[in-house]
Amino acid sequence: MSLEDGRLIGHEALLRWPHEQRGLLLPGQFLALGEESGLIEQVDWLIYEQVVKDLARTARGYVSVNVSPRHFRVADFAPRLLAVIEEAGADADRLRIEITETALLDDAPRTLQTLHQLRERGVVVQLDDFGTGYSALSYLHRFPISALKIDRSFVAGLHAQSGKSTLALVDGVLSLARTLGIETIGEGVETEQQRQTLQQLGCNYGQGYLLGYPAPRQATLQQL
Repeated sequence: MSLEDGRLIGHEALLRWPHEQRGLLLPGQFLALGEESGLIEQVDWLIYEQVVKDLARTARGYVSVNVSPRHFRVADFAPRLLAVIEEAGADADRLRIEITETALLDDAPRTLQTLHQLRERGVVVQLDDFGTGYSALSYLHRFPISALKIDRSFVAGLHAQSGKSTLALVDGVLSLARTLGIETIGEGVETEQQRQTLQQLGCNYGQGYLLGYPAPRQATLQQL
């Protein structure tokens, strides 16, 4: 949501497993199994295809999907994703891919080429969990990143007892992003005080329990 006026601007696609015996499972309860079995990439593509189809039959807002570093190790990731978008008749600029700093380190030349291919066709690239990895600010210059997400650990620390250093860090990152023309999203916004502070610091958008809880796909589609 926009921190300035509360306008809904997009959603993040989250994965849940409605297990027949164990109930609703969160990613932490099954992602390791997916990695070990090698099935997780197939699950990812099911998500991407479903999201793109949903974008094609809705009118507004973006949806972001998480992309693991493993997808950048294959040369056909960008062409395959762009083909899915074209086949569904969706607007590429309403899809955002979220990558972590690890993806930028893993195979920088290949990742850079892949991201440029996607960006040239309109897909927006977001840097997720900024501040938790290597946080080399050079990433923001070298890669076609249009938005960065301030990690929830920094948002939670804004008003902690020793929060002055966190406040200064977040302020610095937001200032740099503004200079580079990069959108900013605060993750894990859970209190009104956090929302107000991020807004005062110039953060564009926020997500978190204060602004909305994860909801079933069909209910969310009605908002789009």
